[in-house]
Amino acid sequence: MRSDYKIILDLISENSKVLDIGCSDGELISLLADKNISAQGVEINQERVISCLGKGLDVIHGDINLMVEDFPHNQFDYCILTQTIQAVQKPDVLLNTLKKVGKNIIVSFNNSARLSKVVKFLLSGSFDSLLKKSDSDQWYNTDYIHPCSIKDFKKLTLDLDLRIIDTYDVINQKKFTNDKIPSNLFCKEVLFHLTND
Repeated sequence: MRSDYKIILDLISENSKVLDIGCSDGELISLLADKNISAQGVEINQERVISCLGKGLDVIHGDINLMVEDFPHNQFDYCILTQTIQAVQKPDVLLNTLKKVGKNIIVSFNNSARLSKVVKFLLSGSFDSLLKKSDSDQWYNTDYIHPCSIKDFKKLTLDLDLRIIDTYDVINQKKFTNDKIPSNLFCKEVLFHLTND
């Protein structure tokens, strides 16, 4: 099980309603269902949607950038974006809309400003080191169209009047409270738990 999923499963209580944006193969939705949590997914890749439907998961095919406005206000207790925020066209617009759709927002992403990535970029001079998610990715074909750092994301949450409840260093499973955030230089993957209260 992915490390960010472990944190999410601990955060969300039974009988919650969840929207998983960019749900991929539906693994998180399945894990949530095992905890008696009602989860719905949105996925742009049609093959993944078909696979999810074959597993009996509630997944909609479509582009979340265009669909999220169609969800009723306050329909979900949690809206989740795991490794998705860097791949959406307008992260600020999406988060602003999710404030209306859900009471809480959980976002996890790889920190593009961690020291190892920055040094690799400086030595190689190639954006592949900042943008690639896997060995097959190149700067021109990666899903990561908006790489961001922990500091960048924190600033965005302030600009959107989102309150940070907790942050987590995902790899080390370390929780930060009272508006503290993991190290921008050393944290590889971060998870933010946000609310619009």
